[in-house]
Order: sequence, then C-alpha cells, then structure tokens
Amino acid sequence: MGYKIPGAAMDRVSLLWRLRRRARRGAICMTFFCISMALLYALCAENSVPVTDAIFGVRARTRAQPRTHSVVKVLRGGAKSIYADPQKHPGIIAGDPHRPIPVLSSPNHTNEDWASPPKRAAKMKESSGFFSHLLPGPFTRALETLFVGRRKGELSGKSGDSEFFGSKGILGDVWNDEMSSSMLGNRLKKVVQNYQAMNKYGVKVSGPGGSSNRPKLSGRELLCQLKEKVAVTTLTSDHEPFSALAWAPLLLPPQQLTSDLGPYKSCAVVSSAGSLRNSGLGKEIDTHDAVLRFNSAPTSGFEKDVGSKTTIRLINSQVMASDDHRFLSSSLYSSGVLVAWDPAPFSSNLSQWYNHTDYPIFNQYQRYRRLHPQQPFYILHPRFEWQLWQRIQDNMAEPIQKNPPSSGLLGTILMMSMCEMVHVYEFLPSRRKTPLCHYYQRFYDAACTFGAYHPLLYEKNLVKRMNQGSDRDIYNHGRVTLPGFSAMNCTAEAVQEH
Repeated sequence: MGYKIPGAAMDRVSLLWRLRRRARRGAICMTFFCISMALLYALCAENSVPVTDAIFGVRARTRAQPRTHSVVKVLRGGAKSIYADPQKHPGIIAGDPHRPIPVLSSPNHTNEDWASPPKRAAKMKESSGFFSHLLPGPFTRALETLFVGRRKGELSGKSGDSEFFGSKGILGDVWNDEMSSSMLGNRLKKVVQNYQAMNKYGVKVSGPGGSSNRPKLSGRELLCQLKEKVAVTTLTSDHEPFSALAWAPLLLPPQQLTSDLGPYKSCAVVSSAGSLRNSGLGKEIDTHDAVLRFNSAPTSGFEKDVGSKTTIRLINSQVMASDDHRFLSSSLYSSGVLVAWDPAPFSSNLSQWYNHTDYPIFNQYQRYRRLHPQQPFYILHPRFEWQLWQRIQDNMAEPIQKNPPSSGLLGTILMMSMCEMVHVYEFLPSRRKTPLCHYYQRFYDAACTFGAYHPLLYEKNLVKRMNQGSDRDIYNHGRVTLPGFSAMNCTAEAVQEH
C-alpha cells in the first residue's frame, strides 16, 4: 500500500504548483509585452512622420508652433535626452523640439573599436533581407533599429552609408559639384522633403534658382557674385532696436567685425568633420595667420590632426543656450574672438527677430560679456545668412532646404571677407571620408556630410565650383583653396544675373 500525502501537504504542493505556473505565465506575458513595446518604440523612432500622421493625423503634426526659447532636444534614437546642435544633428529642427521629423540616432558611447563594426550587426544585416521580403519597410527598419541599433544613424536608405562611402560609393574620389537630392537614399530624401515643405522661416523663393535650365556660372563668376551680393555684417550698438536698449551700447561692439579684425594673408577654416581624425594636418593648419573653428570643437587632445591655434570661434545660439555645452563656464570658448549667430525669419527686421529668436542668444550674450568683458564677441546680422542662402539657391538646379546655411559655409564666407587666401579643411571630404560626424564624438550619420536641416549638399556643390586648388588637394588633404574678396578684381568682367 503506497504512502498517502496528507491533505494539508497536498494542498501546499498544489498551491506551489499553481504559483509556479502563474509565475511562468506572467514572465512570458511580460516578455511579450516588453518586446511589443520595444518594437513599437523602434517603429515610431524610425518612422516618426508617417506613424504620427497615421495615429493622430497630419493636422495634429503640423499644428504645433515652434517654442523659440526651448533648449532641450530629445533624440529618440538614444537612451537619454541630450542637447542637440543643428549642425551636429541635421535631422532636428532648430528651435522646435516637438516637431516630429525623422531624427538621427544618438551618439554611440560603446567601447567598440572605431574601425570595426560589431559582428552581430553584420549578422543581422544578412538575415534582415529575409524579413524585408515579408514585412513592410517601416517594420523592417524597426527590427533593424531594435536588434542592430542603427549605430551609424543611417538616414541614407536601406543600403546605408555604403552607397556613399567606400570604393563603390557615389562620392567617388572627389566631390561631384552636380550632386543632387536624386542621388540620396529614400530616408534622407524624405527628411529633406519634410524640411522643404515645412518652411519654418517663411522663405519666399525668388530669382532663377531651382530650374534645370539655369545657365551654370563659372567659379570666378560665383566668387564675384558672392563678393557683390553677400555682405558680412555684424550687429553694432547703433542698429535698431539695440540703440534704444540700455545694455546694448555697453556690450555690443561699436564697429563691424571686418573693421576690427584683419586683414590676414592666409586663413584656415577647420571643419569638425570626422574625416579629420588621423589626418595629421595640425602643423599645416597652425601655419596660417588666422584659424576659424566651430561651436564646441576642441583642440586639446587632437592637436596632431586639427592644430592648436584658434583665432575665431563661430558658434550657433543653441550651443550658447545649452547647459550641456557649459558656454558660460567652459574655458573652450574663452580664447580668441567669438562670433555668434541665430536664424531669423526670412523677411523679418531686427526688432521682430529680437523678440522671436530661435534660442535666447541675447540673454546669453549679455551674461557672457559681463563675465568676459575683455573678450571680443560679435553677433552676425541675420541678413547675411539669408543673402548667402539666396546665392546658393540661385545657383542650384533644384529647390534647396528653406533653412539657413550651415556654420561651415557661414564661417568660410566670413573668413573670405578678411583674408587674402582661405584654406577650408574637410568641408569637402577627402579620401578619409567617413559617416563619422565629428572628429571628437562617436556619432555616425551620412546626413552630416550631405545635410538634412542645412542645404549642405548644395553648399558643397558651390564650394567645389569655386575651388581654385586641385582635386588632388581635396582627395589627399580635404583642402579647398578660395581667394579672399579683397584679392579679387570683379570690375574687369560683369557678373551676370541668372
């Protein structure tokens, strides 16, 4: 006769069995829930515009107005909120953290080797081809985001950055000045089209630009057109409305930047491009009489590649407003001359801009000037930005983004107004071209080369046409040679209006 388990013990065993079964079911349900939420998150992050439109409608997306003094930008591809710079992350709109444009992935802070992509990414890339035949594109990209992480922040289409970079990329050895949006991947095209349609700054297009029948100007004609039609102007205390403000006469410089600085014989404009890494250009850059750098690009630790001299630092208003950049306290900004800029609406006057800046540039300017009263600090007149934008559009065969030019081109034209000769480094990518955005950060995206927020692709076309150096200089050193406006004689030939 077998042993019988007492009733009380039997109840305890039965209860324990039921609890374990419920725990297993709960774990399975929780796992399924987490996977579903992660997939939904990835889907929304990668396809924010179509998903938002599908759930809430187009009107809900377009109804939001820009918040001009908001500083924090949340990158939905990252694990935490970070402060974003339009130049650094071209998929984000300056001054509007809530407009659902497809965003770029967050900086990659892993300890992976810079040159070798993770093996599991390659493994997933091979297997994703099977799913791409079964699932719609958004779901395929969501799966890639979830399991691969899109560590290169691709905005260039399914084929990723490889369609641009490498021996078989469309870039070739040297930048082609006929580059157009038709050469971009689908995802980057969509981002550019969104900015085209948005027209945040109320740009009114005029002139011959955007037509494929437009006659193409020579490099010299382009240079003369810039000299005659783009005025590098900074704010002074006699500009309205600043002449009526109590702080302005005390803090704003009494003269233009171009009157106070220069002339210089040779100047270097050093981009922040990732292709400057391992370039060994530091000594060459420091031989110039004046060197311009951008935003928070450091020299410490990178002297071999970017040099150590800083004469002018051009910064956008977002860097000034961001706590993350420590503009008021970091020693990075305390050397050399500072020049700041903030985009104004296309047709606004200075009074309208003063009351509706993208970021609180004037509040930060006043604070910094009181902390550093001896350091020269200028603010670009927004008219300069839009005059330059108009020249880009007038000389392109298709519509460009209705957003201001990049800091890179603004700084290049600024130095051309003060120097006899300007060398621009890695604005046009060299043989070291890479999807790495900045030499001092681990952030990958082809949009940093081709532009999304800024009309960067078209800016590079313009610079390539004006380049007076050789293609070999571009290929080996990423060096473009441009004459200063003072060294040009444009009266000998009339610059045609096209």
